[in-house]
Amino acid sequence: MKKRANAMLWIVLASSLPTGAAWSQAATDPGQQAQCRADVSKFEQAIGYIRQTQGNQAASDLKEKLLPAKLETEILFKDGYCGLARHLHDKKLHR
Repeated sequence: MKKRANAMLWIVLASSLPTGAAWSQAATDPGQQAQCRADVSKFEQAIGYIRQTQGNQAASDLKEKLLPAKLETEILFKDGYCGLARHLHDKKLHR
């Protein structure tokens, strides 16, 4: 069941995140900040899809495995949504 949830997550997360110089502009560019929020939202929507199809426990377990709550909070406080979007991209959680 977990493999199925993982496979569904990768399918749902098939989107492109900014790369290279786009990340460095994110802190000052309001448009880029909005894109970062949208990218994080896509991840959350994918987790929501897993919740609907596999149940709360499967979604919670998968999210904690992929992005532990403590790490998510640390990144948000330190680097904001663009930092979190960058982390999702670096960990290849966007595809």
